[in-house]
Amino acid sequence: MRTEPLELDKIDIYGGTQTRVATNDEAIAAYAEEMEVGTEFPPIIVYYDGSKHWLADGFHRYLAARRNEKESIACDIRPGGRSDALLHALGANSTNGVYRSSADKRNAVEIALEEWPDHSNNVVAEICKVSADLVRRCRKEMIKLDRLDQPKTVRGKDGKEYPAAIEREPRGETEKSSSEAGGGAGGMSKKGKGEDMAFGGANHELEADARAMIRKGEMSPNELDQLKTATAFDYVETAINVLERMNPEDPKRNDALLRLSRWLDKQFVPAES
Repeated sequence: MRTEPLELDKIDIYGGTQTRVATNDEAIAAYAEEMEVGTEFPPIIVYYDGSKHWLADGFHRYLAARRNEKESIACDIRPGGRSDALLHALGANSTNGVYRSSADKRNAVEIALEEWPDHSNNVVAEICKVSADLVRRCRKEMIKLDRLDQPKTVRGKDGKEYPAAIEREPRGETEKSSSEAGGGAGGMSKKGKGEDMAFGGANHELEADARAMIRKGEMSPNELDQLKTATAFDYVETAINVLERMNPEDPKRNDALLRLSRWLDKQFVPAES
């Protein structure tokens, strides 16, 4: 990464890395006036792949410099191509600069879903710095309009693939549009006190689906800790399924099972007569 002046003509602004619905002309005019009186602005951010400089953050500053007929602008030049620039642009201005409107956030989500349709809602939410609920709603609308196919699996933050069933829409009340300002990108969504906690804020029925997936080995056993309805039998069945995948030819298998047996003996509490 380096910072240096770069000719405006060398910066590609037409590569699909502009994620807003439209630029704000008032902001461009204000920036242009400030530049004329010598105000220093942070460098714009571009990604260079050896051939093109892809603009990732600073479209308003770039256009203000153009309006002032400047030949160059200070740039933070980072290694990478269009995809790297787009990844950066999708979450840009979430906390500074010209703040994004709700339409800008939705547009960023739609671009991300078209670019990476196999990414989970939580991953897209983290990229775009919005709520997972907004991503879920946008995905549903795009599928309904045939702008997007329903994936069979989704890729999580850990890079692993999971059944798309965990992405289904919550059957309880969804978040209101004000949540679009948030950045709820995590594994499980955690709601307020007294509300159900499951994949995407679902109810007990969805938690039952999740428990079944975990017990079958389709999802990480660690996810059981996040399910309020998980029972002792869920943990036992999950453990048995994991142990059954142990190599029967492993010379240490019997020793390992004996250690487990000793542990179980210590844990067992006889029922009162």
